[in-house]
Amino acid sequence: MRLKLFLTPHMCIMASLICSRQLFGWIGEKFKLQTVVFAVMAAMAVQGVANLQAQWAIIGEFSNLPQEELLNWIQENTHPNSVFAGAMPTMASVKLSAGRPIVNHPHYEDAGLRERTKLVYSMYSRMSGETVKRNLMKLGVDYFVLEDSWCTRRTRPGCSMPEIWDVEDPENPGKIPLCSHISRNSRPHFNTVFSNDIYKVLKVPKVTKHLR
Repeated sequence: MRLKLFLTPHMCIMASLICSRQLFGWIGEKFKLQTVVFAVMAAMAVQGVANLQAQWAIIGEFSNLPQEELLNWIQENTHPNSVFAGAMPTMASVKLSAGRPIVNHPHYEDAGLRERTKLVYSMYSRMSGETVKRNLMKLGVDYFVLEDSWCTRRTRPGCSMPEIWDVEDPENPGKIPLCSHISRNSRPHFNTVFSNDIYKVLKVPKVTKHLR
């Protein structure tokens, strides 16, 4: 999606160069160049119409019942100003569908956002629960959306979230990932306020004065 968003304008600009007599003057007089441009556009239009018809013919419906349950719970049981944190794809849905503030978003990136996301993703590291809780409290997070798949998913050796954190946090290798502990029992650091087959919402304690 990002490639389509940013590269399509560039592609259009490059395609317009076919009309340049400086680059394609070797074709011949102006009429010949116009004929070539028209022929190229006609050939592209044939494939373009076919692509549009293929897309228009797709009739489907996206269904993600666990996420729908999560979003419904958020809308019905949390304050509109409650701040959420979690995996970035899920946070995009929370922002779009529930309208709640989030601390990390997948559609915008800068140094500050990367740093916040690193603190949020420490939930999937082997750090202590107290350390991660303090990270979230400093960010002003009210609720953390925990997903077991982010804790256990391993596409290849060394690519699970806890293994990636072993490189970033060499002080805690070999320990059980915090997310595994929290998935079984969120106390004493957090309070589980919602859960289904995929998502678990953890209530983060309010920040105390000495952390401000």
